[in-house]
Amino acid sequence: MKRSLLTVLVSLLAVCAVQADPAAERLMHATFKVFNAASTGTGFLLRDTAPDAARTQVVLVTAKHAFERAKGDHVLLVCRVKDATNRWQRLDHKVMIREGKRDLWTGHPTQDIAVLCCTLPTNAVFEALPVEALASEARARASGLSIGSPLFYCCFPHRIEANSAAFPLFRTGTVSGYPLFPADHYPVVLFSGATFAGDSGAPVAVATPDAELPLAVIGLIVTRTQHKNHITSEDVTLTLKSDINLGSFVHAAYILECLDRMRAEPAAQQSHHEDAKVKKASF
Repeated sequence: MKRSLLTVLVSLLAVCAVQADPAAERLMHATFKVFNAASTGTGFLLRDTAPDAARTQVVLVTAKHAFERAKGDHVLLVCRVKDATNRWQRLDHKVMIREGKRDLWTGHPTQDIAVLCCTLPTNAVFEALPVEALASEARARASGLSIGSPLFYCCFPHRIEANSAAFPLFRTGTVSGYPLFPADHYPVVLFSGATFAGDSGAPVAVATPDAELPLAVIGLIVTRTQHKNHITSEDVTLTLKSDINLGSFVHAAYILECLDRMRAEPAAQQSHHEDAKVKKASF
Protein backbone atom coordinates (compact mmCIF):
# COMPACT_ATOMS: atom_id res chain seq x y z
CA MET A 1 0.00 0.00 0.00
CA LYS A 2 2.81 2.36 0.97
CA ARG A 3 4.68 1.48 -2.21
CA SER A 4 1.56 2.19 -4.33
CA LEU A 5 1.10 5.58 -2.65
CA LEU A 6 4.75 6.42 -3.19
CA THR A 7 4.48 5.44 -6.87
CA VAL A 8 1.47 7.73 -7.32
CA LEU A 9 3.26 10.65 -5.66
CA VAL A 10 6.37 10.18 -7.79
CA SER A 11 4.22 10.04 -10.94
CA LEU A 12 2.41 13.25 -9.98
CA LEU A 13 5.69 15.01 -9.30
CA ALA A 14 7.04 13.88 -12.67
CA VAL A 15 3.97 15.25 -14.47
CA CYS A 16 4.24 18.57 -12.63
CA ALA A 17 7.93 18.80 -13.47
CA VAL A 18 7.36 18.66 -17.22
CA GLN A 19 4.32 20.92 -17.42
CA ALA A 20 4.86 24.01 -19.53
CA ASP A 21 5.15 27.37 -17.84
CA PRO A 22 1.99 29.24 -18.94
CA ALA A 23 3.63 32.66 -18.52
CA ALA A 24 6.61 31.65 -20.66
CA GLU A 25 4.44 30.10 -23.36
CA ARG A 26 2.14 33.10 -23.63
CA LEU A 27 5.05 35.49 -23.95
CA MET A 28 6.69 33.22 -26.53
CA HIS A 29 3.57 33.11 -28.71
CA ALA A 30 3.33 36.91 -28.55
CA THR A 31 6.95 37.51 -29.61
CA PHE A 32 8.15 37.78 -33.23
CA LYS A 33 11.19 38.75 -35.25
CA VAL A 34 10.98 42.16 -36.94
CA PHE A 35 13.22 41.84 -40.00
CA ASN A 36 14.69 44.40 -42.38
CA ALA A 37 17.97 44.09 -44.24
CA ALA A 38 19.25 47.22 -42.49
CA SER A 39 17.74 46.68 -39.07
CA THR A 40 16.42 43.58 -37.32
CA GLY A 41 14.91 43.46 -33.85
CA THR A 42 12.29 41.76 -31.73
CA GLY A 43 8.68 42.79 -31.25
CA PHE A 44 5.63 41.63 -29.37
CA LEU A 45 1.89 41.84 -29.98
CA LEU A 46 -0.90 43.51 -28.06
CA ARG A 47 -4.60 43.22 -28.76
CA ASP A 48 -6.20 46.08 -30.63
CA THR A 49 -8.68 47.63 -28.22
CA ALA A 50 -10.91 49.07 -30.96
CA PRO A 51 -14.44 47.71 -30.48
CA ASP A 52 -14.66 46.53 -34.10
CA ALA A 53 -11.15 45.04 -34.26
CA ALA A 54 -10.83 41.56 -35.74
CA ARG A 55 -8.69 38.89 -34.09
CA THR A 56 -5.87 39.46 -36.57
CA GLN A 57 -5.79 43.22 -35.97
CA VAL A 58 -3.02 43.83 -33.46
CA VAL A 59 -0.56 46.40 -32.18
CA LEU A 60 3.12 45.64 -32.76
CA VAL A 61 5.46 46.97 -30.04
CA THR A 62 9.21 47.19 -30.62
CA ALA A 63 12.24 49.43 -30.18
CA LYS A 64 11.93 52.72 -32.05
CA HIS A 65 15.40 52.43 -33.57
CA ALA A 66 14.37 49.19 -35.31
CA PHE A 67 11.95 51.20 -37.46
CA GLU A 68 14.13 54.31 -37.73
CA ARG A 69 17.08 52.37 -39.16
CA ALA A 70 15.00 50.18 -41.47
CA LYS A 71 15.42 50.89 -45.19
CA GLY A 72 12.41 51.10 -47.50
CA ASP A 73 8.73 51.23 -46.68
CA HIS A 74 8.26 47.95 -44.81
CA VAL A 75 9.60 45.36 -42.43
CA LEU A 76 8.90 41.65 -42.37
CA LEU A 77 7.13 40.29 -39.34
CA VAL A 78 8.19 36.65 -39.23
CA CYS A 79 4.92 34.93 -38.37
CA ARG A 80 4.23 31.29 -37.58
CA VAL A 81 1.55 29.01 -39.04
CA LYS A 82 0.62 25.33 -38.95
CA ASP A 83 0.39 23.28 -42.13
CA ALA A 84 -2.09 20.52 -43.00
CA THR A 85 -0.12 18.04 -40.90
CA ASN A 86 -0.17 20.38 -37.88
CA ARG A 87 3.53 21.15 -38.23
CA TRP A 88 4.89 24.61 -37.54
CA GLN A 89 6.16 26.73 -40.43
CA ARG A 90 7.43 30.29 -40.79
CA LEU A 91 5.54 32.90 -42.80
CA ASP A 92 7.27 36.18 -43.63
CA HIS A 93 4.62 38.88 -43.58
CA LYS A 94 5.09 42.38 -44.98
CA VAL A 95 4.15 45.20 -42.58
CA MET A 96 4.22 48.75 -43.93
CA ILE A 97 6.09 51.24 -41.74
CA ARG A 98 6.21 54.24 -44.10
CA GLU A 99 4.05 55.88 -46.72
CA GLY A 100 6.34 58.10 -48.74
CA LYS A 101 8.15 60.18 -46.13
CA ARG A 102 5.44 59.71 -43.52
CA ASP A 103 6.00 57.22 -40.74
CA LEU A 104 3.05 54.94 -40.09
CA TRP A 105 4.27 54.04 -36.62
CA THR A 106 4.14 56.11 -33.45
CA GLY A 107 7.28 56.65 -31.40
CA HIS A 108 7.68 57.75 -27.82
CA PRO A 109 9.17 61.28 -27.71
CA THR A 110 11.89 60.45 -25.16
CA GLN A 111 12.21 56.65 -25.02
CA ASP A 112 13.22 53.97 -27.54
CA ILE A 113 9.68 52.64 -28.07
CA ALA A 114 7.49 52.37 -31.17
CA VAL A 115 3.98 51.01 -31.69
CA LEU A 116 2.23 50.20 -34.95
CA CYS A 117 -1.23 48.89 -35.81
CA CYS A 118 -1.10 46.04 -38.31
CA THR A 119 -3.05 43.04 -39.56
CA LEU A 120 -1.68 39.50 -39.45
CA PRO A 121 -2.44 36.71 -41.92
CA THR A 122 -5.66 34.89 -41.11
CA ASN A 123 -3.78 31.60 -40.70
CA ALA A 124 -1.14 33.02 -38.34
CA VAL A 125 -0.89 31.37 -34.94
CA PHE A 126 -0.13 33.94 -32.27
CA GLU A 127 -0.96 35.37 -28.87
CA ALA A 128 -1.82 39.05 -28.68
CA LEU A 129 -1.50 40.10 -25.06
CA PRO A 130 -4.17 42.31 -23.50
CA VAL A 131 -3.08 45.85 -22.70
CA GLU A 132 -3.64 44.91 -19.06
CA ALA A 133 -0.49 42.76 -19.33
CA LEU A 134 1.59 45.96 -19.38
CA ALA A 135 2.66 46.88 -15.86
CA SER A 136 1.99 50.51 -15.02
CA GLU A 137 4.36 52.09 -12.51
CA ALA A 138 1.80 51.62 -9.75
CA ARG A 139 1.42 47.94 -10.60
CA ALA A 140 5.18 47.40 -10.86
CA ARG A 141 5.69 49.01 -7.46
CA ALA A 142 2.87 46.99 -5.91
CA SER A 143 4.37 43.75 -7.24
CA GLY A 144 7.55 44.40 -5.27
CA LEU A 145 9.72 44.70 -8.39
CA SER A 146 13.19 45.67 -7.20
CA ILE A 147 16.85 44.72 -7.31
CA GLY A 148 17.21 40.94 -7.36
CA SER A 149 13.77 40.31 -8.86
CA PRO A 150 13.80 37.45 -11.40
CA LEU A 151 12.58 38.22 -14.92
CA PHE A 152 12.31 36.50 -18.29
CA TYR A 153 12.25 37.55 -21.92
CA CYS A 154 11.92 36.17 -25.45
CA CYS A 155 14.21 37.39 -28.20
CA PHE A 156 16.27 36.73 -31.35
CA PRO A 157 19.94 37.31 -30.42
CA HIS A 158 22.01 38.00 -33.55
CA ARG A 159 18.83 37.08 -35.52
CA ILE A 160 19.03 33.49 -34.22
CA GLU A 161 15.74 31.59 -34.17
CA ALA A 162 14.93 28.58 -32.01
CA ASN A 163 14.09 26.52 -35.11
CA SER A 164 12.88 26.71 -38.71
CA ALA A 165 9.45 27.89 -37.55
CA ALA A 166 11.02 31.13 -36.24
CA PHE A 167 10.17 30.79 -32.57
CA PRO A 168 12.11 33.13 -30.26
CA LEU A 169 14.60 32.05 -27.63
CA PHE A 170 13.51 32.11 -23.98
CA ARG A 171 15.97 33.63 -21.52
CA THR A 172 16.03 34.58 -17.86
CA GLY A 173 17.69 37.36 -15.89
CA THR A 174 17.70 39.39 -12.71
CA VAL A 175 17.05 43.06 -12.04
CA SER A 176 20.49 44.54 -11.34
CA GLY A 177 19.95 48.30 -11.31
CA TYR A 178 18.68 50.31 -8.35
CA PRO A 179 16.57 52.31 -7.74
CA LEU A 180 13.80 51.52 -10.21
CA PHE A 181 11.34 54.21 -9.18
CA PRO A 182 10.07 56.77 -9.83
CA ALA A 183 10.02 55.71 -13.47
CA ASP A 184 10.21 59.28 -14.76
CA HIS A 185 13.49 59.62 -12.87
CA TYR A 186 14.80 56.15 -13.77
CA PRO A 187 13.15 55.22 -17.09
CA VAL A 188 15.73 52.57 -18.00
CA VAL A 189 16.74 49.71 -15.69
CA LEU A 190 19.81 47.47 -15.91
CA PHE A 191 19.39 43.72 -15.61
CA SER A 192 21.77 40.77 -15.55
CA GLY A 193 21.05 38.59 -18.56
CA ALA A 194 22.56 37.77 -21.94
CA THR A 195 21.63 40.43 -24.51
CA PHE A 196 22.87 40.86 -28.06
CA ALA A 197 22.12 42.69 -31.29
CA GLY A 198 18.66 41.60 -32.43
CA ASP A 199 17.19 41.62 -28.91
CA SER A 200 16.04 45.24 -29.02
CA GLY A 201 12.29 45.47 -28.55
CA ALA A 202 12.03 42.14 -26.74
CA PRO A 203 9.37 42.05 -24.01
CA VAL A 204 10.66 41.64 -20.45
CA ALA A 205 8.22 40.04 -18.03
CA VAL A 206 7.71 38.65 -14.55
CA ALA A 207 5.41 35.84 -13.49
CA THR A 208 2.22 36.62 -11.55
CA PRO A 209 -0.12 34.42 -9.49
CA ASP A 210 -3.08 35.36 -11.72
CA ALA A 211 -4.24 32.22 -13.53
CA GLU A 212 -6.01 34.28 -16.22
CA LEU A 213 -3.00 36.51 -16.89
CA PRO A 214 0.09 34.76 -15.45
CA LEU A 215 2.59 37.40 -16.54
CA ALA A 216 3.20 41.12 -16.37
CA VAL A 217 5.31 42.84 -19.02
CA ILE A 218 7.55 45.23 -17.08
CA GLY A 219 9.32 46.69 -20.10
CA LEU A 220 11.17 46.08 -23.35
CA ILE A 221 14.86 45.67 -24.05
CA VAL A 222 16.57 48.78 -25.41
CA THR A 223 20.32 48.27 -24.99
CA ARG A 224 23.07 45.73 -24.41
CA THR A 225 26.35 46.46 -22.65
CA GLN A 226 29.73 45.87 -24.25
CA HIS A 227 33.22 45.92 -22.78
CA LYS A 228 35.74 47.75 -24.95
CA ASN A 229 39.37 46.70 -24.88
CA HIS A 230 41.82 49.01 -26.70
CA ILE A 231 45.02 47.52 -28.12
CA THR A 232 47.57 50.05 -29.33
CA SER A 233 50.86 49.57 -31.16
CA GLU A 234 53.11 51.87 -33.16
CA ASP A 235 51.23 51.15 -36.37
CA VAL A 236 47.65 50.45 -35.39
CA THR A 237 45.04 50.87 -32.69
CA LEU A 238 42.38 48.20 -32.32
CA THR A 239 39.21 48.28 -30.26
CA LEU A 240 37.80 44.88 -29.33
CA LYS A 241 34.20 44.78 -28.17
CA SER A 242 32.72 41.90 -26.20
CA ASP A 243 29.16 41.53 -24.95
CA ILE A 244 28.72 41.04 -21.23
CA ASN A 245 25.66 39.71 -19.43
CA LEU A 246 24.12 43.11 -18.85
CA GLY A 247 21.20 44.64 -20.69
CA SER A 248 18.60 47.29 -19.98
CA PHE A 249 14.85 47.63 -20.33
CA VAL A 250 12.65 50.70 -20.43
CA HIS A 251 9.68 50.68 -18.06
CA ALA A 252 6.36 49.46 -19.51
CA ALA A 253 4.78 52.67 -18.22
CA TYR A 254 6.33 54.35 -21.27
CA ILE A 255 4.78 51.77 -23.59
CA LEU A 256 1.40 52.76 -22.15
CA GLU A 257 2.26 56.41 -22.84
CA CYS A 258 3.18 55.52 -26.43
CA LEU A 259 -0.16 53.74 -26.91
CA ASP A 260 -1.98 56.84 -25.64
CA ARG A 261 0.03 58.94 -28.07
CA MET A 262 -0.94 56.65 -30.96
CA ARG A 263 -4.64 56.88 -30.09
CA ALA A 264 -4.35 60.66 -30.14
CA GLU A 265 -2.96 60.66 -33.69
CA PRO A 266 -5.86 60.26 -36.15
CA ALA A 267 -3.51 60.34 -39.13
CA ALA A 268 -1.60 57.39 -37.79
CA GLN A 269 -4.80 55.47 -37.23
CA GLN A 270 -5.79 55.93 -40.86
CA SER A 271 -2.91 53.60 -41.73
CA HIS A 272 -4.52 51.11 -39.36
CA HIS A 273 -4.07 47.57 -40.58
CA GLU A 274 -2.47 48.02 -43.98
CA ASP A 275 -3.11 45.10 -46.30
CA ALA A 276 -0.02 42.94 -46.07
CA LYS A 277 1.67 40.68 -48.57
CA VAL A 278 3.80 37.63 -47.95
CA LYS A 279 7.42 37.93 -48.93
CA LYS A 280 10.29 35.54 -48.36
CA ALA A 281 13.30 36.97 -46.55
CA SER A 282 16.93 35.94 -46.82
CA PHE A 283 18.43 35.50 -43.36
